[in-house]
Amino acid sequence: MLDINLDVRRLGELEEDFTRLSAAMANTAIRAAVMAGANVARDKTRKSAPVRSGKLKKQIVVTRVPQQITPGAAVAGLSVRRSGRKKGSTPQPESSPYYWFFLEWGTSKMAAKPFVRPAWDNHLTQIENAVRSKLAQAIDHALGQG
Repeated sequence: MLDINLDVRRLGELEEDFTRLSAAMANTAIRAAVMAGANVARDKTRKSAPVRSGKLKKQIVVTRVPQQITPGAAVAGLSVRRSGRKKGSTPQPESSPYYWFFLEWGTSKMAAKPFVRPAWDNHLTQIENAVRSKLAQAIDHALGQG
């Protein structure tokens, strides 16, 4: 998974409402907002992914890091799921888009053709807006305003 961070600051009125929430409600609101931003990033990455068979696009998914691993933080990211890896089964390379890493970073014999990082960079404003919008919606819902 790429290490890409999004820090939303200067929330203005949202910040004041956020301080009125209980810790549990605030945590739920933040997790929902982070997932909304990750969903936008996933959709934009899928659109920019190269298509040969379509397997790569289908396997780009949003993952959320459990809070036990990152206490006090809400972390979500993109991952390329490895299909054919069920418990007790052997990996099936023909059904797994393992090559995404080679496309993104290149190899000694192939130049990189990145699609994940450019999708993030080109749509950062939309990702931030999704996070802000979902956070505002979650705060309003928690405070009984929506």
